[in-house]
Amino acid sequence: MNIVMIGAGAVGGYFGTRLHKAGANITFLVREKRAKQLIQHGLKIESVNGNANWEQPSFETNPTDITEADLVILATKGYHLEGTIENLKTIVKPNTYILPLLNGVKHYHLLADLFGQEKIIGGLANIVATLNDKGHIIHTSKVDRITFGALHDRQQSICQDFSYWTEKANMQASWTNSIQQAIWNKYMFITAFSGLTTAADVTTSAILQESTTKNLFIQILHEMKRIAQAEGISLTEKNVKSSVKTIEQLPGDATSSMHQDFRKGLSIELEHLQGYALELAQAHQLDTPTLETIYGIIRAKSYQN
Repeated sequence: MNIVMIGAGAVGGYFGTRLHKAGANITFLVREKRAKQLIQHGLKIESVNGNANWEQPSFETNPTDITEADLVILATKGYHLEGTIENLKTIVKPNTYILPLLNGVKHYHLLADLFGQEKIIGGLANIVATLNDKGHIIHTSKVDRITFGALHDRQQSICQDFSYWTEKANMQASWTNSIQQAIWNKYMFITAFSGLTTAADVTTSAILQESTTKNLFIQILHEMKRIAQAEGISLTEKNVKSSVKTIEQLPGDATSSMHQDFRKGLSIELEHLQGYALELAQAHQLDTPTLETIYGIIRAKSYQN
C-alpha cells in the first residue's frame, strides 16, 4: 500500500513515522524548508509511547515526482487546505483515496466537490504533539489516535487495507462505522475549546475555576450540537457531557493549538472552525450568540496580533 502524507509536521510526521516503522510505504510531500530539516535531522519522535527514529525519511517536494498513491493522508492545518489542492490534483489518480485529518468539516465539502464523494474517507486525529527547533516531534501524552471510516460504499476495501497497517503500528487507531458522528463530536469540542482559550487568552484551569467561563464553554457546545443536528448528525446531551468531562481531565496548563499559534503570531483556523460553524448556523437560521461573540472577539484581536 502506497501512502502519501501531505505534511510532515507534528501530526503527519508522527503518524507517518509510526506507519513506516510498521512496514508501510510512506512518502511525505513537504515544502523546501521542511525538506532541509528532514535531510539534516531526519524524523525523530520523543514520546511516552516509545521513541522512534527515521534517519532518511522518504519525501518529495514536487508532486509530479509522486507516481503511485493508494491513499493520500492530509495532515495540514485548515488554512493550508486550498494551497494543497493543486498538489492533490496531480497526485490523485482514479484509484486513489483521500483521508483528511484536519479539524472541522469544511474541507469535506470542498474535497468532495473537487474529487467526488466516493474518494473522501472520513477521518480525524487525536494527539498532543509539537515540533522542536530541529523539527523533531515531541509527543507529550499517551493519546495518539487516528479514527477513520467509510463515507461511501466503495471505501470499505481501502479502509480495510489501511486498518491492517494501523494495527501493526505503534499507535492507536479506530475503524468506525460512525465516523461522521466522531468528526462532529471533535468539531464541537475543538470549536468551543479553541475559541474560548484564544478569545480569553486562558488555559484550562481558568475555564474550570470560573463558573461563568465554564458556562460559556458549555453554551458553545450546545450551540454546536444544534448545528450538528441541523446537518443531520445525531449529537446529544451525552456528547455535550462527554466534552465537559474531557476538558475537566486535561492538565490545568493545557490549551488549544489555536491559542498557542495565536500567541506566536501565526495563522489560526478561525475561519475553518468557528467561521464555518457560523455559516452553517446562518444557513439553518439558528441563533448562536455565544459562538458569534467568541468569533467576533478573536477577529478583533487578530487585527492587533
